[in-house]
Amino acid sequence: MLIIGSGLGGLECALILSREGMKVCVLEQHHSIGGNLQTFTRNGCVFDTGMHYLGSLGEGEYLHKYFSFLGLAGKLKLRRLDVDASDVLSFEGDDTLYTLAQGHENFVNRLSAQFPDESKAVETYMREVRTLAQSFPLYRAGPAGSYHLPVALLERCATGFVRGLTNNERLRNILSGSLTLYAGNPEITPLYIHACMRESLTQSCWRPVDGSAQIAGLLAAGIADNGGTIITSAKVKEIVVETGCARGVLLENGEKILARRIISNAHPAATMEMIPEGGVRKIYRKRINSLSNTWGVFSLYAVLSKGTFPYLNSNYFHYNKKGILHAGHHAANWPDNYYFYTPAVSDGGEFAESLVMMADMPFSEVAAWRDTKLHQRGSDYSDFKRQKAEKMLDALERRLPGIKGKISRFYTSTPLTFRDYTGTFEGSAYGIMKDCNNPLRSIILPATKVRNLFFTGQNLNLYGALGVSAAAVITCSEILGLEYLTKKIAND
Repeated sequence: MLIIGSGLGGLECALILSREGMKVCVLEQHHSIGGNLQTFTRNGCVFDTGMHYLGSLGEGEYLHKYFSFLGLAGKLKLRRLDVDASDVLSFEGDDTLYTLAQGHENFVNRLSAQFPDESKAVETYMREVRTLAQSFPLYRAGPAGSYHLPVALLERCATGFVRGLTNNERLRNILSGSLTLYAGNPEITPLYIHACMRESLTQSCWRPVDGSAQIAGLLAAGIADNGGTIITSAKVKEIVVETGCARGVLLENGEKILARRIISNAHPAATMEMIPEGGVRKIYRKRINSLSNTWGVFSLYAVLSKGTFPYLNSNYFHYNKKGILHAGHHAANWPDNYYFYTPAVSDGGEFAESLVMMADMPFSEVAAWRDTKLHQRGSDYSDFKRQKAEKMLDALERRLPGIKGKISRFYTSTPLTFRDYTGTFEGSAYGIMKDCNNPLRSIILPATKVRNLFFTGQNLNLYGALGVSAAAVITCSEILGLEYLTKKIAND
């Protein structure tokens, strides 16, 4: 069994299948494993690449169920975010800070207190979110006979649901705020994705302490214990296909590795690039390549002067005056919507060591440098990043007066950086954009049109750690059987 890519989904598949006695080998194109779980260090500060916080990791909750099965529960260093304000939302020109709490009753009570005339709308929202999330088979504890959702559910749009709850435009934008967490498009994002994300984060909300690379490390150790191997600096150039069946891979260094089955944790479009012409039907390749992707992210990683800025135990989302439902993502107004937080460290106290700020950025803004390599993009690219960083810092200064004077150093990344370090197609933050208006077209099934080649990862169905974990189970169920595997997870 070959697995292309050592992101969360690839590592989880490798661990699950190696436990079943299969000979597993994970191929990673970079020198370090983890994909979006990777961290990097600057001036002694650890920064996450993509996994900034996780939901439902409390005892018996959704993600805890999977992490327990994978041997991660109880081993991770985590810090629970503020139970009464895990997410804090602000809007340009509005001095009020709106909070989203953990716990269903707490969520309803605290948001209703800020919108006393809309308590019924908030109650209905949370009740419907719970019902929808629980309708997803792999969120329930117990054997599942199918992972498919009814088409009628897939066709429900998130913002249509929210707009039907209330006429209060500010509340609509607050309830829709989690669109930011998976780069959702207000016009097309399916309700089930929104509901699953909100339900997970309402159960509980956690920040990795000292970075998310610990997750990759523990999964890799488990794979090794089961006899599996992980090879780094092993970029797959071609998936070898013979008579419509995947037979192995050809690495960039010329080495050929044969396998009975292959799982690709790479983006489906990137996977198609590995399959030679004639290896897969043209209509299937065209469909995969034509799918829209979520936008990328411009990130600013700031090292703070010691003892100058407090650690913030919440996530902060700032929107333009009209909110996320009216986000146009126009370069002229950028960054009118952004997210910032302070990473958690094990030896941290009252003050933060660093701050991370992110704003969406379409790949088109960096497309001019798409054929360049890391650290070789030229002075015009450096100028572009510096100008964007200055805009980010100016926006943050308006939100947190005096913050610029507390930053000693900062570093930046673009969708190109994300593409080159994580292998994500065009630096897309969350892969394929799901569309409630045409759901069957944008949902990717694990079994591809090439026999013995499978997909896994966030592109299958859901986003985030929970969505990727569910996708890993779905992919492995194609080999082991869904009822067999879900029964093992439920009884673990």
